[in-house]
Amino acid sequence: MIFAILYILICVAMLGAAFALIFKNLSDIDKLEKGVYNINEKTTFVTKSIHPEMDDVQVGDELLVVRFDEPKKEQDPRFKLDSPELHNLGDSMYDSLKERIDELEDDGTD
Repeated sequence: MIFAILYILICVAMLGAAFALIFKNLSDIDKLEKGVYNINEKTTFVTKSIHPEMDDVQVGDELLVVRFDEPKKEQDPRFKLDSPELHNLGDSMYDSLKERIDELEDDGTD
């Protein structure tokens, strides 16, 4: 019985905390829209020396780069399943598979 009461109290406390968090976020968004918060962008310039591991790197050297923004995706027709560029016309396996599919479709329609 004591565990049931404790469980109910914890659930009510978490529900109250969730609503408090939602209300606080909504009020902060409202303050941003009204201009209560003054958000100023700053421009800073790099004044530090080069990193010690970059001393031996020359212009034109190939480096491994990690991007955290999502690059623009290319629409390459070779990677679409129905594109003729993906299936070469001289591909014998593709041709035999296509013939077999056609045979099965013909047998299924009879």
